[in-house]
Amino acid sequence: MVKHSKAIALTAQEMMTKSVTSPDELGALASQVTVDYSQLAVQGRLAAHTAEPEEIGFQIKSRVQELGHGCIFLVQNAGALQISPSDSFTKRELIDCARAVTEKVSLVLSALQAGNKGTQACITAASAVSGIIADLDTTIMFASAGTLNAENDESFADHRENILKTAKALVEDTKMLVSGAASGQDKLAQAAQSSAKTITQLTDVVKLGAASIGSDDPETQVVLINAVKDVAKALAELISATKCAAGKAADDPSMYQLKGAAKVMVTNVTSLLKTVKAVEDEATRGTRALEATIECIKQEMAFFQSKDAPNKTTTPEEFIRMTKGITIATAKAVAAGNSAHQEDIIHTANLSRKAVSDMLTTCKVVSHFNMQAIVP
Repeated sequence: MVKHSKAIALTAQEMMTKSVTSPDELGALASQVTVDYSQLAVQGRLAAHTAEPEEIGFQIKSRVQELGHGCIFLVQNAGALQISPSDSFTKRELIDCARAVTEKVSLVLSALQAGNKGTQACITAASAVSGIIADLDTTIMFASAGTLNAENDESFADHRENILKTAKALVEDTKMLVSGAASGQDKLAQAAQSSAKTITQLTDVVKLGAASIGSDDPETQVVLINAVKDVAKALAELISATKCAAGKAADDPSMYQLKGAAKVMVTNVTSLLKTVKAVEDEATRGTRALEATIECIKQEMAFFQSKDAPNKTTTPEEFIRMTKGITIATAKAVAAGNSAHQEDIIHTANLSRKAVSDMLTTCKVVSHFNMQAIVP
């Protein structure tokens, strides 16, 4: 409906121009308006029938009808102007009709926006989470370089409870997202907005907690930030699954995907909670880092095997270069096994996580674009 509505508006604007420069071309443009409106009317009936609440459906239907009347007058004036190309009164009438059509298109779009509140909120929330993930990547770079320090004289204990409380709040948001997909657009919008707000708060408190650990232990800082990054990535997938499942039947395949995404989300939040508790327990830091890395690799494998198309390009040479990271990580793992030092194990976990993730991502990109080149 958005596509056909915008097409009608663009054609109406072009008809305004052609009424002055080339009235003989108005016939083809009028035909295009008729075709686009026919498609819009078909989709409009479906949208009005499925919209929630019913008032939104009625609004969509009435505004599509009003646009239809405007299109009729526009087409009629286009025909009249073709008969009398020099008639200034008819030209003004056509221009007024074209402007009215453009205004009615905006009313249709606003009605669609009102009936699509939850989906739009999911799109906005997904964009916000994407920005958070990028920010966490930057924070990991600072931590790895040994430049992530707290501004005040504080300890990790000062942030621990706040992290745990916010993480548990995110679990509640997860439940709201899943139930919101089967509810109305209003509840879905509330759930999406709440989850975006909570993940923002969670990343902020985790970054403060990581900074309080001090730059003399960068590997533990990276483990902690990676843990909340995993949560953010899982939330992005959950929001996407929620958007796809919104309004669908309980036995629709998208609902099963939504439940799977919710399960991954809860798993990653649980992993974050375990990591937070292990930060102050030196004896379990290495084991916790390895467990988190194993779970991360499992999820990277699931994405690797999915049909989702990558959004960037690369070269086979880049993939070959990425495999070297696996060789280095393997050597580090052997050395950490021999030393049994916690810092070596944590370093191995962090290095392995990045090496495998980079390799799988690059391999998927290379194979996808090579396949596109082979299959037209």
